[in-house]
Amino acid sequence: MAWSDGALVRATLDGEREAFGKLVERHRRTIFALALQRGFQAAEAEDVTQEVFVKAYSGLRSLNDPEGFAGWLYGIASHVAADSARFRKRRSGDVALESAPEPAAEPPVMLTEDQDEVMRAIAQLPEAQRLVITLRYLEGLSPKEIAARLGQPRGTVRSHLHHALATLQTVFAGRGEKVG
Repeated sequence: MAWSDGALVRATLDGEREAFGKLVERHRRTIFALALQRGFQAAEAEDVTQEVFVKAYSGLRSLNDPEGFAGWLYGIASHVAADSARFRKRRSGDVALESAPEPAAEPPVMLTEDQDEVMRAIAQLPEAQRLVITLRYLEGLSPKEIAARLGQPRGTVRSHLHHALATLQTVFAGRGEKVG
């Protein structure tokens, strides 16, 4: 039996730590992808993902509707990514003042030119569109499943998908490629 997010939240609040682990397994890939789409390298995206789940776990008692966990979690992810991006920007400004930058601890994720172009195009979408595109094409969820996960009407999800795909189609139209 597949447990709903709400059932896993309630189990976590009842002291079953394994239940939160299942929530992490269920949502980790999406959070990681959203961080990558924000321009973070893999190691940074992992840090953002970890921080999102730490904040979610520590704030779980403040969640009013356990069935709304996914939307609440993606909201946390948005705030953590924005905070991390601001911190990175400030830090890179500080690094620019130093004479010689230190080499990176690990090489950046290498994307093909096409993958990089797709990631940049998705990163330019409004957050709601970026989220539904990620859930649809990375997680393979149907619009009905996305609507249930986000607690939104299916029509809203379909609208976000439609507008996102239309935007991406426009971006890639010059290359003669079809999106979707």
